[in-house]
Amino acid sequence: MIWFVGGIGAAIALLVLLNWWAHAPTSSARNMALGLIVGLCLLLAVALFAAGKGLLAIIPGGYALLRMAAPSALRFFGGKAAKRFQHRQSGTPGRAHTGDMTRAEALEILGLEDGASVDEINTAHRRMIASAHPDKGGSDWMAAKVNTARSVLLDDARD
Repeated sequence: MIWFVGGIGAAIALLVLLNWWAHAPTSSARNMALGLIVGLCLLLAVALFAAGKGLLAIIPGGYALLRMAAPSALRFFGGKAAKRFQHRQSGTPGRAHTGDMTRAEALEILGLEDGASVDEINTAHRRMIASAHPDKGGSDWMAAKVNTARSVLLDDARD
């Protein structure tokens, strides 16, 4: 009888968990899944160690400890190296290459006409970056395009 009640309780808990999982934000679901995997690895390591399989327990235990220590290690070493690592992992574009954009595209992005002066280019860039910058509600991609457009036009103006 106790197994039956325990089974019903486990089934209800599983259904509640699955309902949360279906409606959870991606980051929360990912963090929960990683936490669950780390917890299961720790339980497996303890069970293997208790069964006298200490060398075998190193594998799941080591994985769990590394997963738990990785965020702390990034914060500990911190600084520019951690930011570069996080930037690379996030997939956000860095500085765009000026060779990817034509002069006509750059003029269109900044809303300028051919023959614009350096002052006009800089003024248009300031105007556009004010709305395209990620801190002002824009996107990394658009800010990179605006910066690239300015670079293309200024390189041409200097030549």
